[in-house]
Amino acid sequence: MSELSRVSSDSILINMWLHGRPATTTVAYRRNAEYFLNFVGKSLEKVALEDLQNYSDHLRSTGVKESSLRTKLNTIKSLFTFAAKLNYVRFNVAAALRIPKGNTSLAGRILKQSEVLRLINCPQLSVRDRCFLKLVYATGMRVSEACNLKWEDFQERDSGEVQVTVLGKGEKLRTVLVPIVVWMEMQTLRNYEYVFTSSTGNPIDRVMAHRIIKNAAALSGVTSKVSLHWLRHCNASHALAKGASLALVRDSLGHSSVAVSDRYLHANPTDSTSNYLGF
Repeated sequence: MSELSRVSSDSILINMWLHGRPATTTVAYRRNAEYFLNFVGKSLEKVALEDLQNYSDHLRSTGVKESSLRTKLNTIKSLFTFAAKLNYVRFNVAAALRIPKGNTSLAGRILKQSEVLRLINCPQLSVRDRCFLKLVYATGMRVSEACNLKWEDFQERDSGEVQVTVLGKGEKLRTVLVPIVVWMEMQTLRNYEYVFTSSTGNPIDRVMAHRIIKNAAALSGVTSKVSLHWLRHCNASHALAKGASLALVRDSLGHSSVAVSDRYLHANPTDSTSNYLGF
């Protein structure tokens, strides 16, 4: 038995499992793992498939969204996979746990550009909120990426263009251009180190960001189901529809491959066999 198999406690194993992950991922994964262990009331090595299935049923009974349910269960499966690799558990019982499939269709989460413009230009919004929504749509940033932006992340080029360096998933950096009209409107926010802040100067968090998009949807009359991640979907879909390449969408949004970006073409095709059937 290897040295790694002698990990003395679940907490040490969890620390090893989380090592090197982004801060936001670490917080979420640790919270999910601790909640699971409190529910089963036993160490990982004593957990059976029945315990995992009971946990899944418990989560569903709390009314958690399907997307959150899948995230929580996949987190635990990841933990057990890691534990099995280290021989901390004899069998990876979580491998047999069925995860409910989600709706993989993007079509229902892509707004028309006219709807997006109505949303992000809503006159009743504060300057901060309008700029936040405009920047997310214009650059396709993830929520966490936009919330943590600092002024030092932006750079004005000699050409007059403005770029921003974004720290994305897996601690990967990417640089994207910012529309001048958005950049000019953002200048009135230059009071603190972070770009989008609360009244105390602290960066806004996911909860505040969620409130911004929900408030904008209500005020502008756009569907109340819209989320900030929809603006990221819209960025990719609208750009592709206007001629952007898959490679450019991949690089701008920080996708792992062109295959990920390709989903947006399938969600909003520009041609179809039905056009050739003479109806």
